[in-house]
Amino acid sequence: MTGKPEFVHLHNHSEYSFLDGIIRFSDHDGKPSELIKSLAKEGAKGFAITDHGNMYGAIECYNRCTAEGLKPIIGSELYIVKGSRRDRGGSERENHHVVCLAKDFEGYQNLMALSSAAFLEGFYYSPRIDRELLAKHAKGLVILSGCIKGEICQAVLAGDSSGAEKLAAAYRDLADPGCFFLEMMDHGIEDEGRANAGLLELHKRLGIPLVATNDCHYPRKTDVEAHDARICISTGSLLTDKDRLRFAGPEYYVKSPAEMAALFPFAPEALSNTVAIADMCHLEIPKGKFILPDFPAPDGMSQDAYLEGLSREGLERRFPDGVSQAHAERLRYELGVIQKKGFSGYFLVVWDFIAYAKRSGIPVGPGRGSGAGSLVAFALGITNLDPLAHKLLFERFLNPDRPTMPDLDIDFADKDRERIIEYVRQRYGADHVAQIITFGSMGAKLAVRDVGRIMAIPLPEVDRIAKLIPGGPDVTLYGAMQKNPDLAKAAQDPQIKKLLDLSLKLEGLKRHAGVHAAGTVITKEPVVRYSPLAKGRGDVVTTQYDGDILPALGLLKVDFLGLRTLTIIQNAVGFIRQRKDPLFDVEKLPMDDPKTYELLRRGESLAVFQLDSNGMRTLLAQLKPTVFNDIVAILALYRPGPMKAGMVDRFVECKHGRQKISYEHPMLEPVLKDTYGCIVFQEQVMEISKTLAGFTGGQADTLRKAMGKKTPEDFEKMRPTFITGAAKNKIPNKLADKIYNNLLEFGGYGFNRSHTAAYGLVAYQTGYLKANHPLEFMTAVATSEIGHSAIGADDKENKLVVYLEDARRMGLKVLPPDIQRSGTEFTIEDPDGIRFGLVAVKNVGSAAAESIVAARASGGPFKSLVDFCARVDLKAANKKAVESLIKAGALDTLDPGRPPAESRARLLAALEHTVERQARAREDLARGQGTLFELDSLSAEPGGGLPDAPPWNANDVLRAEKEVLGFYFSGHPLLQVREQLKATATHEIAALNPQITAPVRLAGLLTQVKRKITKKGEQMAEAVLEDLSGSIRLLVFPRAYSGGHGRTALGDKLQAGTTVVAGGKLSFSKSGADEAEGGPELFLDELAPLAEALPRYARKLIISCEPSSLDENALEALRTALESHRGRCPVELQHQTPEGVAVLEVEQRVIINQNLLESLDSILGEKAWRIESAS
Repeated sequence: MTGKPEFVHLHNHSEYSFLDGIIRFSDHDGKPSELIKSLAKEGAKGFAITDHGNMYGAIECYNRCTAEGLKPIIGSELYIVKGSRRDRGGSERENHHVVCLAKDFEGYQNLMALSSAAFLEGFYYSPRIDRELLAKHAKGLVILSGCIKGEICQAVLAGDSSGAEKLAAAYRDLADPGCFFLEMMDHGIEDEGRANAGLLELHKRLGIPLVATNDCHYPRKTDVEAHDARICISTGSLLTDKDRLRFAGPEYYVKSPAEMAALFPFAPEALSNTVAIADMCHLEIPKGKFILPDFPAPDGMSQDAYLEGLSREGLERRFPDGVSQAHAERLRYELGVIQKKGFSGYFLVVWDFIAYAKRSGIPVGPGRGSGAGSLVAFALGITNLDPLAHKLLFERFLNPDRPTMPDLDIDFADKDRERIIEYVRQRYGADHVAQIITFGSMGAKLAVRDVGRIMAIPLPEVDRIAKLIPGGPDVTLYGAMQKNPDLAKAAQDPQIKKLLDLSLKLEGLKRHAGVHAAGTVITKEPVVRYSPLAKGRGDVVTTQYDGDILPALGLLKVDFLGLRTLTIIQNAVGFIRQRKDPLFDVEKLPMDDPKTYELLRRGESLAVFQLDSNGMRTLLAQLKPTVFNDIVAILALYRPGPMKAGMVDRFVECKHGRQKISYEHPMLEPVLKDTYGCIVFQEQVMEISKTLAGFTGGQADTLRKAMGKKTPEDFEKMRPTFITGAAKNKIPNKLADKIYNNLLEFGGYGFNRSHTAAYGLVAYQTGYLKANHPLEFMTAVATSEIGHSAIGADDKENKLVVYLEDARRMGLKVLPPDIQRSGTEFTIEDPDGIRFGLVAVKNVGSAAAESIVAARASGGPFKSLVDFCARVDLKAANKKAVESLIKAGALDTLDPGRPPAESRARLLAALEHTVERQARAREDLARGQGTLFELDSLSAEPGGGLPDAPPWNANDVLRAEKEVLGFYFSGHPLLQVREQLKATATHEIAALNPQITAPVRLAGLLTQVKRKITKKGEQMAEAVLEDLSGSIRLLVFPRAYSGGHGRTALGDKLQAGTTVVAGGKLSFSKSGADEAEGGPELFLDELAPLAEALPRYARKLIISCEPSSLDENALEALRTALESHRGRCPVELQHQTPEGVAVLEVEQRVIINQNLLESLDSILGEKAWRIESAS
């Protein structure tokens, strides 16, 4: 009697095969997936991971399989080339496949070396190895010949039996004895049948064993559609496209042993060999031990002793008048925990690179995350906030009861971040340092949008479905469908049901790799001994394991974060020291400065760190902070959870005495007093548990973590301990239970006080600088926006414009770019001017700006365009750069006495000839055939010999400024129609927010129009509409663009440079505490020129004048103007009397247009009329 067949899957592509894999090892909750659980339950003897060319998912596979008692087999399907991996040329198709599986730890390290070299040495379309490299690192590996794209199968299919035999022998000889197998597959493809026949022949001739695999890309046969959808998403195709990448048939799933046995009845040993290979593999990856880089302590001292000495010396420097007993005891306690856990080396590594930064003049932040709760970190200068003074807890940073590495995230000035990483590379060795990879995932909304796109469902319909899914990192589509009946109702439509079904299967899948913005790993031995390496964008070397995996392997992970605000502070302080106070120190500010708190109470916190957003400014005006703790609290409260729970309102009401502050027990008052009786911080939850219930610091942190994870079972486990501990303080059980429930209700929204206190300090510093040194601060802010605010971009707010407008509001003068006065960046021009920097002009790079400034410094002011072109480096300041400078007005002084419309036209007309002539003169000079005399004589002429040219009109001047500066500098084309805009629009763009659900009407200037053809061949467009308050993206879908079904076609009306009224529905793509700042879009339904829309939406024309002040001619002109514009809009005359405003309704009704309004201006003067809107 034949027993049940045994089989182990050795060729499997997980979600980390971004193109086409959808096998998961983890479910949404981070636990083993259903596939892993079912394989373990069925008694499978192992399961392999063999992703295309990488090992991204190796540890996740190892952990999830191990958790279920299923043997993990770590491998990779590597790309291998015939020649050298270093050769570049040919096509991606010349890569072959080979599968490598790690038998043991040596094999695992060899596999990491192969995968790393494939990226770092062999990348060409894909990461590639060659046979030389495979031979070098074959020890400890089981090697399979691969699918039909393997070298041997390709030779067989080409009819080259001799070549196939040589290849098979070569692979056999380079592998460990008995560790090379000929891999057979059968997915119903004809080529596989031919390949298998050839492999059988090779097996017979050479005795190389066979192994059967299935090229698994999805878990179950029913997942074939989801797999096909994944391919379409990865390749940008539609499901209906004929010529696209697709798999042949539905057989690429994790088949049962019986199904596999049915495919290979002619080679039973090929199945049994899968079990034999699984038995060969017994990899154990060491964990639980921290592996810190070597940090040599001086004079033979231990790391513990060295850290202790540095900490005590540092604390004495912090407190020159004497260290308090509380600080001394806290330091002793922290050092004891650090030494017991073996982390002295960690602190020394961090102290070392921060000390380097400070020696080098690189700004370092005061702290970030929970690290600000460590007094040792404060003593060492790693952080700059006294944790005792701010009630910060060490256990929030380092729990004595939890075996995890500390995590000190450090902020550096953004422009200097790379210098710190380079120092670390030099200190520990370049191969001991790598940046950390990240993986982008397909969230619920993104899955719906992606699947909707490949199904060719109209975007508005997809958007409608996506908006039914709430925002947030923990939201799942399944959860949203359970909670939102509208989603269930939408699924009654078969197309939407398919959309949701496919999205459910794809949601959460990894879709691409990137480089972590800050994460870096520093290792004792070369990084490749612990993690395979990859190469990210810009040839950055990264780990293949992400920031969650690396610390679990015991490695030191440091986040080197670049914070632009630190550069702003540094530059502002530099200005202050130059102009006012050489000894000014931002680290020694008074923390009770009245001007700072007055500025914050007014909500005037644009450009103030973390307090810049619309929502935050509104909240500041409501809260009216008076002390530093208010700033810290507001940073913690301004998040979606606390805001939705009403915690912000309660905090504000309690602060201002409009709601009574009460405590459930007197022992709570010392903990909650500075937050007006509200639980705002996680540290308060910890303190309550310690104070009321006698929890240790470790227990308190465990409670905090349970609440933060929203895991009721873990939280409930600690309830008896809390109630028992509280009873020892004579707190009744019922009251203790109530307090515990309050912790759960409000503490669950608590935020990390250490982080907000540290960032609150940076917020206060920037607020202080803005309130007390506005000119220096705003100049530094403007410079920081160079390269960050996209000039002319339609998808990014130009913050530079916002900040410069704020500077003007503060009474500062914003001065235009000027080649005679501007520096490369924004500069201060006494007494109260911010001079535009040359680099802030579009197309003017730093080399061009530096050349201009250097030429001016060495030769004095420029006399003419010829003189300018003769003295600057025209390779750096090329024609395009000079053209942009002319459009920005930076060369106006070279044609004095003329208005910008004339001078800029003349300068542009002369530019090409001047640049060409200058280039020829320099060529002649280089050949020894001429001099610069002729050009010098030209430069002495008034106007530098500029030709006459037709002057620009006012709008040309403004458009050119907008093009190169990002905004209209000398005016705005909409100012002359300001009242007409008000009359036709329901909202200003700046006032749009997610609470607006009804259709809106906006009026402004169309600044950009991009016409597109959809994959269905239909026309659509994107456009940008700008009013006097801001700009918005318009989406014009095919139905609106082309019209039909009773709709007016809008496509022909979309003309850049026209002033229009646009109507439609708003869409907000982002969510969060301040959703409006995610950027609104308008789905366009109606569009009309302003002149056409004005009569439609104007309800009344109101004319303000004193009749007695008008002579007979003026009154007659007024009557004539009204009479000649007959229409349906009523007219009202208003004038001021001692009793109030007298109103006279005019019998004549009018049509409001520009001619009438201009006539009124000429008769009555400007601002004598206004239009009342019908909306």
